[in-house]
Amino acid sequence: MVEIECLVCGRTIEIPQFIDTDNYDGQVACQECGSLLHVKLEGSKVRKYKIVEKKFRIPTADEMFQIHKEAERRLREEGYVVDKQEEGKD
Repeated sequence: MVEIECLVCGRTIEIPQFIDTDNYDGQVACQECGSLLHVKLEGSKVRKYKIVEKKFRIPTADEMFQIHKEAERRLREEGYVVDKQEEGKD
């Protein structure tokens, strides 16, 4: 399976199986952000690709909550105080 990285959001895009990866020169949409990329594949290898149309999807409330929690976790791992209530704890 051929994969590329979305040039807009950075997510991995798996090239659909119905696309002939030995010889393809066309467009692929990112399932994450909806952006459209032009891709040229030869011999199941990416020869070039570029952005055709940028689209940005607004994260849902649940996604924003998860992003926030992940950021807090990383900051704690690096020793930063994330919550004022944690300042006095030691």
